[in-house]
Amino acid sequence: MRGFDELRYIRPTLVIFVFLVTVFLMLMPYHVFQNEAINYTQKIYSGIFETSVENLGSALSLGYFQWNAMYNAVLSKDEVFIEEMLQEIQNEFPAVKSARLISRPSEIPVKDVYRVSALEQELYLYFNVYDSHMENEISDAVVIASIDKNFLLSEMNLDGRITFSPGGSKSFAYGLRTEIKGYDLTRWMILHSVAAGIIGVLFMMEVLALGLSRYYEMSGLQEIMYLWEMEDSHTAFHSRNVAKIAECLGKSLGLRRKKITELVNGAKLHDIGKMGISANILRKHGPLDEIEKEVIRNHPQHGKEVLQHFKYLERFVPYAYLHHEREDGSGYPQGLKGDEIPLEAKILAVADVFEALTADRPYRTAYSFAQAVDMMTEMPLDQDIVSKLKSILPELENELCGRNPRKCGIIGSQT
Repeated sequence: MRGFDELRYIRPTLVIFVFLVTVFLMLMPYHVFQNEAINYTQKIYSGIFETSVENLGSALSLGYFQWNAMYNAVLSKDEVFIEEMLQEIQNEFPAVKSARLISRPSEIPVKDVYRVSALEQELYLYFNVYDSHMENEISDAVVIASIDKNFLLSEMNLDGRITFSPGGSKSFAYGLRTEIKGYDLTRWMILHSVAAGIIGVLFMMEVLALGLSRYYEMSGLQEIMYLWEMEDSHTAFHSRNVAKIAECLGKSLGLRRKKITELVNGAKLHDIGKMGISANILRKHGPLDEIEKEVIRNHPQHGKEVLQHFKYLERFVPYAYLHHEREDGSGYPQGLKGDEIPLEAKILAVADVFEALTADRPYRTAYSFAQAVDMMTEMPLDQDIVSKLKSILPELENELCGRNPRKCGIIGSQT
């Protein structure tokens, strides 16, 4: 990862801080996970426990209490047979602690095959006794079976996680109270949090590396442009002044801050295509011949090609490529007109022309701000933007580098 290369730019305290904050944030929901695990256990295994009890009740009812032999034994009060059957139930079904024949309680209806009941944390099954065809039943007696709850839990391998207790904090199946032990997530959470902390630090370093890389690409090229322009006293500060004018225009036009920042950075790179042009052409005192004019007209294309080499800087291509387009289609390199020209290119065109007119050139001296604006009203520029420019001239007087205060001083009487 490139982030490791940028680690030298980060203070160790920042790395430690990001790591600890990430670990802390990951550990914060630990109790939530624990509660969710407990609730899951309560909900899912409560249903499984109820199913086990229902299965036990169905098996006992079908096997022993829907049978002519048991029905007749109860009718004839054959206690020996009844006791043998009840003892067999306890032997065959370990979940049954005891079973006996009792007089029918008032709360046990005659028509139910069996009824589950919990009383004082004990679980019971009440069985009605039918003949084999279930056409007749014993009306005054039922069989009550006491269920071993813990045995059923052990059969489901839940005895280590669920404990029946009269004062238990959780309600389980049939209203029984339990204490439920959550899953031990401590080691998993610590490992997960440490891993997240490491990933967080690596991500921070990667973002820093990407940010620095983009900063180097943009600021580096801007600085190269600045140093290149400083070689000629006539073009010194040109791109920076164009950027300042464009910024003031962007604010006056109500552009969003992010767009203004983009406008400023694009303006600083708008003439990067000129760096490949001979100084003899750029600094020529007399008029240019046709070949020299063609060379100059190609600088937007060269600027576009340079910026396209840098993926992050591709968004600045319109600034370098389209700032010489004009409203009437007389500009270059594409001859766009009116709404075909992006707003940022229109703003840059106004800023570029204004900066050029108000700066000294080898072939002429600078115009005053007011003179420049008057001239621009006759040019194929966006006149709404030109009007905005006129309104901010006092602000530009103090903002632009290398301007002659004497020439700027006539603004008040001419604007």
